[in-house]
Amino acid sequence: MANSTSDSAVDPIEQLLDLFLYAPIGLVAKGADSLPDLVQRGRSQASNARVVGQFALGASNAKVRKSLADAEQHLHAFLKIVAESSRVSTARSTASAAAGDTASAEPEAADDRLIDDLIPDYDSLTAAQVLPLLAGMTPAQLSRVETYELAKRSRKTVLNRIRQLRNG
Repeated sequence: MANSTSDSAVDPIEQLLDLFLYAPIGLVAKGADSLPDLVQRGRSQASNARVVGQFALGASNAKVRKSLADAEQHLHAFLKIVAESSRVSTARSTASAAAGDTASAEPEAADDRLIDDLIPDYDSLTAAQVLPLLAGMTPAQLSRVETYELAKRSRKTVLNRIRQLRNG
């Protein structure tokens, strides 16, 4: 009988029958007994995966919040530096005007800082980008933009839009 067991283990037809016929039959017979255990294992694995997912999501949310807080601090520091530098340059222009330096007072009227508080990075914007920003401005603000535009670039589209907004 030992020979028949070793022969069946070597015989490829017996191996195929074991794999495709007897194994599925045995699985069905045993599956009915072990189905509740398999369901419990599946539920446990799904619950563990859910806990790990929630932990990962919470950790990433904390990192995002910290990054946003850091960016906000950097922005406030940057704005503080910009505000301080504009105060220093205004004090210099006042001192030079008081000293009778008319040559530096004229370019100061067209200085970048006079327009950047209305439209940040004005010089880097195209006329198409500037036009929508003009719509909500007061007449005094429009005059500042017009003075700056005439001194620097004299873009006809920008100047025409300012005139249109004034005329209503």
